[in-house]
Amino acid sequence: MRDMKKLEARLTREQITAAQLLAVNQFLPKNPQPGEQGRYTYDQIAEQAGITVRQLYNWRHYDENFVKYVGHLASNAFLSHLPDIMEKHLDMTLKGQGSMKGIELFYKFGGLLIDRQEVKTEDANAGQSLDERLARLKERAQSAESEDDE
Repeated sequence: MRDMKKLEARLTREQITAAQLLAVNQFLPKNPQPGEQGRYTYDQIAEQAGITVRQLYNWRHYDENFVKYVGHLASNAFLSHLPDIMEKHLDMTLKGQGSMKGIELFYKFGGLLIDRQEVKTEDANAGQSLDERLARLKERAQSAESEDDE
């Protein structure tokens, strides 16, 4: 949340408006039903933000703060669907239906599911000092050299 405030402080009012429209735009239907809000065009976003389409293009491609801010807003909009996803997950689990891959990816994106792997190694040199390890390595090197000479 603090990152969002820092980013907002670096943006103009027009950039904040454009970023909010861009972030939500991807979650609006491509083919809306009558009376339903569909996706905005870049012309419409620019007009609502009080800027030109060229400014919007430049911000989207060259303004790092603007791009990060849009990303944060889009991420928040995406995660706002978490209750719906959890309900669907529970329903699918109880019915024993379907693939869980999409839901798994959603949980990973939201930080609710983390892949962890532990690798345990046995150190054959455990308990040896650095000098003892070095001596063993020198012995091996000498042994390898004498085998090569044969």
